[in-house]
Amino acid sequence: MRITVFGTDERFIYAAGALSGYGYGAERYAPGDPLAPVLLLPVPASRDGITVAGFPDVTLGDLLVGKPRLILGGNLSGEFTAAARRGGIAVRDYMNAEEFVLKNACLTSQAALGVLLSESPAAPRENPTAIVGFGRIGKFLCRELLSLGCPVTVFARNPRDRTMARLVGARACDTATLGEAGTLADFRTVVNTVPARLIPRSGATLPPGSLLLELASGEDNLPIPDPGSGVTFRRANGLPGRVFPESAGLALGETALALIREVRPDKNEG
Repeated sequence: MRITVFGTDERFIYAAGALSGYGYGAERYAPGDPLAPVLLLPVPASRDGITVAGFPDVTLGDLLVGKPRLILGGNLSGEFTAAARRGGIAVRDYMNAEEFVLKNACLTSQAALGVLLSESPAAPRENPTAIVGFGRIGKFLCRELLSLGCPVTVFARNPRDRTMARLVGARACDTATLGEAGTLADFRTVVNTVPARLIPRSGATLPPGSLLLELASGEDNLPIPDPGSGVTFRRANGLPGRVFPESAGLALGETALALIREVRPDKNEG
């Protein structure tokens, strides 16, 4: 079965290679090429709700015209999914595949650790770090930092998450305290993993030499430091594909393989 692979970063080269290794004819999309029976879209599949991410000349509607058998993508909208299914096209969102999400979170945390180590002038033991959110990425990153002796404080809304953070050796506070002046004043690094603004400008007072690291999607989750404040802001979305493209691509290819077999196990058809 042939697969058209959309994607502008290097991980999709590895994803296509992995699928080809399993016996599928996986080829990256090029303008003018006919679309295959299976389409593998990026994460997210679209940023504007109209075109395929990274392919401004390809609309989501264009994908449905050729009546593919299966569309795989990340963060697919309900509207697009419903339209595809009305046309008899099977759709699977690999961001709903827990194994893939866990692998992606682990890779994100390891890549983020590299950013933290390269950006900070202090060793981990002298670099008090706040992690906002204790989801998959927050949990993995907390573990990595604690293993290096870094003093970690987790800010989480859920009491269960705060308890878990304390049990693994971190301090923990309610995210509600992030709005209080001075809450972050003692941290050298603040890492946001929540796609929401939880830190108001009044609560973002950090000492010079500090780092604000954004790992979540969205543009306005963290207040941008004032020029001359000495605080560095780094937006680090999509780290796995940029830092570990081979590992990220293999994880994506393996997930795509499982979803293809779930929907249409006969790989020789088409």
